[in-house]
Amino acid sequence: MARRIGRYTVQMDEQICIEGYAAVAGKKEAGGPIASFFDALHEDTTLGQSSWEKAEAQLQYEAASCALKKSGYQSEDLDYILAGDLLNQCISSTFGLRELGI
Repeated sequence: MARRIGRYTVQMDEQICIEGYAAVAGKKEAGGPIASFFDALHEDTTLGQSSWEKAEAQLQYEAASCALKKSGYQSEDLDYILAGDLLNQCISSTFGLRELGI
C-alpha cells in the first residue's frame, strides 16, 4: 500500500481518499455562526482537563473517534492518520491520538 522513500516520507502505491472526518470545538466555536457544522461542541473551555494542552488532546481524540465512527472503520483498520492543531506544535495531536494506536 505504501513504501518508504525517506526517513519521514512514504509514497502511496494506490490512490487515497478521505473516508471519514469530524470536527470538535470548544466554547468560542459553540457560540459562533458556524456552530451547527461541528460534530460535537463543548461549553467548558478546558473540557474538564487540568491544562489547555490536555483539553486540545481531548478534542483531537474526540474528533478522531467521531471520524472513525462516521466512516465505519476501527482504529486498527488504519495505517496512517493526518492531524494537526492550531498550536502548530502537533503535541496535542500526538497525545490525543496515541490511545487509538494509529
